[in-house]
Amino acid sequence: MVAAKVAVLLGMAGAAAGQVGMGDVCRHGDAKEGGCLADGWGCVGEEVEFSPYQLKVDQWDSVNKKSLRYGAMQSYALGAAPGTWQMYLHGPMLRPSERTSALSIPPVYVSGTWVNTIYRFENFSLPAPGKPLKARQKVVGHALAPSTTWPVEDSTGRLNGLLVAEGQPWWLNRLPLPTEVYKGGVEFLPVNDQEKCEYLFPDEGLHRMLGQVVNTVDCHKGTNVCFFTVWKFYDDQRPVWSNMSEKVAPDCLYYCMADQLEDRPSCKKVGVVTDEHGQPVCHRDGRGAVHGMTIGKTDSSDQNQFDILLVFTGGATFTGGDSSMQKVRVSIGGGAKAEDKTLTVMKSEDFATDLFSKLPAKGQDAGGDHAWVDETGKYIWISAFRESAAGIHMVTYEDGGRLIYSVRGIDSYLPNQYAYSAGIHGVGTLGKAGSYLAVATSACHAVKACAPIPWNFPIPRSMWASGIFFIIDLASLSHNMTEEEQAASILV
Repeated sequence: MVAAKVAVLLGMAGAAAGQVGMGDVCRHGDAKEGGCLADGWGCVGEEVEFSPYQLKVDQWDSVNKKSLRYGAMQSYALGAAPGTWQMYLHGPMLRPSERTSALSIPPVYVSGTWVNTIYRFENFSLPAPGKPLKARQKVVGHALAPSTTWPVEDSTGRLNGLLVAEGQPWWLNRLPLPTEVYKGGVEFLPVNDQEKCEYLFPDEGLHRMLGQVVNTVDCHKGTNVCFFTVWKFYDDQRPVWSNMSEKVAPDCLYYCMADQLEDRPSCKKVGVVTDEHGQPVCHRDGRGAVHGMTIGKTDSSDQNQFDILLVFTGGATFTGGDSSMQKVRVSIGGGAKAEDKTLTVMKSEDFATDLFSKLPAKGQDAGGDHAWVDETGKYIWISAFRESAAGIHMVTYEDGGRLIYSVRGIDSYLPNQYAYSAGIHGVGTLGKAGSYLAVATSACHAVKACAPIPWNFPIPRSMWASGIFFIIDLASLSHNMTEEEQAASILV
């Protein structure tokens, strides 16, 4: 409460001076870190090694409504090291346009939320079963508690900067002496070393002054529309979440009509998305609010219509809570200028109910996290963070999102630690060579009391937990045949 009051006072002072909050940690990589720019240029970085780790794969039995062990998939894991991201890692984002070959792993951006740092991994070695994966790790920027990023690139694919979703529910970027006092928003981190960062969102009033906790940013290039999910980890967790929370700092899905998305975009019009019934897509008791979202397929006959996939989450525990998903069709209309455009939700439908309603044990919840649509547009990978469905799950794009596979074992990579998913992105599709998933995780020691424990004195090392970064080879799925299948194969 004291921190909040201090933040308000400092925010008011900043607003009076024409600033946002107090301070801004957003910048390029520091000289002592190599002085790297957002596109990876300007520094050497350091070589790191991902350890091979086999994940279990379950197949969903839709008749008996249960998961059955199907096989395994190869992954490579890298844990936090001193001076890196500690227990919080979020929102990977791959750059397929920068890959050096059809089989290589593209450069990957990932956010160190706790340490206000954005990393880039590049120059991956080619995966080989049972052998470590080498890569070059770089610090390419800093932002206030970054969670996800989106690439701002020109028509040639050249990266000009990153849109960074920032969310600091504690207001202070570090203790005991913060350099920024703000709740977050969406900020542009430029590649050009002569340019500074700039906030796009929030854009007015009290929210502009104090900030909003943003978890996800994603944009639709064809219409220059971006979406921001304002979501706090304690959404729907009473008494921390209260009626006052809904009035003063509601968790909602926002749209931004951008002037362009090629270089240093700005929001010309911002608003809360309303559904087909005219209701704002915000927190609702028993549902939570939109945590993760991703752009889906664009209508082939109307480029102004496209799907967005929304992951709703409520509750701050790692067992029970609320989570669900919707597939929403939106249409962009209005004039040619960004400020004249309109966004209309045409229809919303429940999605992936196998995963969210049938897979979790009775009284438990899946813990919806983020989603990624594969290159075929036929499948969606969804990450889940709660104990009953911990891992990543593949569902169909059509047919309401039928559950097909669940990849397990991410949560138990390190002994006596619980690593929970905090973002997913990929390239390719299941079974195709050169296809990969990147999964970021955050971590704690006790599921029933899962909280961030800083890697600082006087906290003993025994209480530290390590966020794990996984690269999963989607071409490596192997099937463990049952005795019946083995017998049948012999007969054939």
